[in-house]
Amino acid sequence: MKRNRNIKPFHNGKDRRTGRQVGGRRTHQGPATANNPQAEEVRLAWVAAKLKQRAERDGRPHDGPCCSSDTARTATNKRLLKVLQATVCDRVWNNELGRWEGVIPRSFVRTHAVHMTHFRDFARENGYRNL
Repeated sequence: MKRNRNIKPFHNGKDRRTGRQVGGRRTHQGPATANNPQAEEVRLAWVAAKLKQRAERDGRPHDGPCCSSDTARTATNKRLLKVLQATVCDRVWNNELGRWEGVIPRSFVRTHAVHMTHFRDFARENGYRNL
């Protein structure tokens, strides 16, 4: 009988022929550390900086107004309208006005949820509907 010698006899800790577990394989690994102590110091400093950055980002208050002034709000509305016009939207016929209206996609609403309080009215004036 021909034997395929190109296949390893053990895979994932099991013998391919019998299916039994093969010992000698270390399954519980220790914590990840670098071989070089200086590289480990650099890695730990990077991890500490990243944790600090995440804590600062999560600690910001989200209750304030999204745009600081009216000019910033109008600029944001125009920017979001340009982004919305570049996306493919479903269209719905409006019987009262006799025209097609674009439906704002949910992904767009989710992405720009902070500005949706003032953008919905602006989008409605420009022929978009929020469902």
